[in-house]
Amino acid sequence: MNTICLIGGKLQGFEVAYLAHKAGMEVVLVDKNPRALIRNVVDYTFCFDITKEPSRLIELSREVSAIIPTNENLDTLLFLKRIVQELECPLLFDFEAYHVSMDKKRSKEYFASIGVPTPCDKPSKPPYFVKPPCMSSSIGARIIETEEELAQIGPEMLVEEYLTGSVISLEVVGYGDKYAIGQQTQVHIDDVYDCYKVTPMNTDEEFRDISYRLASNLNLKGIMDVEAIASPSGIRVIEIDARFPSQTPTVVYHSSGINLLTWLMDAFCAKVPDVKPQILKHCIYEHLMVNGKSLRPTGEHLFSEGEDYFPLFEGDNIEIFKSTGKHTIYTLICTGYSSKQVENVHNEAIKIIRKDMDK
Repeated sequence: MNTICLIGGKLQGFEVAYLAHKAGMEVVLVDKNPRALIRNVVDYTFCFDITKEPSRLIELSREVSAIIPTNENLDTLLFLKRIVQELECPLLFDFEAYHVSMDKKRSKEYFASIGVPTPCDKPSKPPYFVKPPCMSSSIGARIIETEEELAQIGPEMLVEEYLTGSVISLEVVGYGDKYAIGQQTQVHIDDVYDCYKVTPMNTDEEFRDISYRLASNLNLKGIMDVEAIASPSGIRVIEIDARFPSQTPTVVYHSSGINLLTWLMDAFCAKVPDVKPQILKHCIYEHLMVNGKSLRPTGEHLFSEGEDYFPLFEGDNIEIFKSTGKHTIYTLICTGYSSKQVENVHNEAIKIIRKDMDK
């Protein structure tokens, strides 16, 4: 397989395009927006709405190796499900698993059914953690300290106990009866509970086992990421997302050498790998937003307001991408064989960014 087609040109699409190019593949983007955010990091762009012109997508499917939906627009995903049998190449997506993962309340029912530990629902006293029930959005997620604040929360929001601890992530790739577990990462969260930085960490065996159970009981045919809190009382799963994730796969690639996109494509050819990744390099993946003359960490939600995303710098251990539009945001990917080396590389990346800011 040497050409991948993406349906959706934002940050999720950037992740797949990045890994595809690392694997020597060409990338075709389909997006109805003529100024799709990632149009400068793909090889070919087609601007049309697949729900209005399905014949164009079907024709394109004859020319590519596989198609991946890289968006969470439910109408688009349901449309793809309806026409999947008409496509001439594999569609690398598990609609049944996504149906479970897209709704956090539905997911929690699934976790309970197989005995996976999660934060308690509707605890008897604050602090509470509230979050939106659908998709992978963090908008609206926050800590509630009092009963008075809780009374203002809409009935659609999910209310859980608030747990302290690191947010950790694992990806699982499978095709029905065989499953491969990726490299664990730590997801660093900003003040609105959005991811602004990802770093690798040693994989916890209990978390591997939990992730395997979650995938195997769903009969997963695709890719899924599992997020949890490593709390003082143990690992508590907070969500699953049965779609290609953003940010963490790049860290998995640089830290362990595992390309989750090639794993996914191999899985649809019945070649699920039997490996246990290990950390080979240190890595920092980080988003920084220009705030006046300074830089501050920012989560991925602000990328949706961007107009362009393009490579700014590439060196041996540094890659920098820049997003422009309402906000100017830099994405840094820094690697090194020691924590000290990656710290030095990160400092060099900041100097490059500041020079760009001064232009």
